[in-house]
Amino acid sequence: MRNSRFRRRDPEFMRLHHLQRQFRRVSRRAGLDQVPRWYVMLVLGTFAVAVVLSIITVASPWPVGLTLRHIAAAPNCSWARLVGLAPAYVGEPGYYRHHDADHDGIACEPWPH
Repeated sequence: MRNSRFRRRDPEFMRLHHLQRQFRRVSRRAGLDQVPRWYVMLVLGTFAVAVVLSIITVASPWPVGLTLRHIAAAPNCSWARLVGLAPAYVGEPGYYRHHDADHDGIACEPWPH
């Protein structure tokens, strides 16, 4: 690398290099360099899912099990039928406007009018 010699003289580069070395040393001392990255991502992902689900269930007017079934029914009517929420009327769990083809207030009807 042609410019590496000039970068080493740069005080900002030297300061960053020194901070990286200190960070590695502290991480090694604390044992943080031994934790696999996938494990950290798994723990953070699980925590994020738990937080989102708790917010959804607290904000929902229905019990937890019904709220989770309502969320599962969101993709399409096949999923709504699978979780037992079809047909659904306006205001009921399982009703989504994009499932109501004829806009009569009944989603996932078994037959068209």
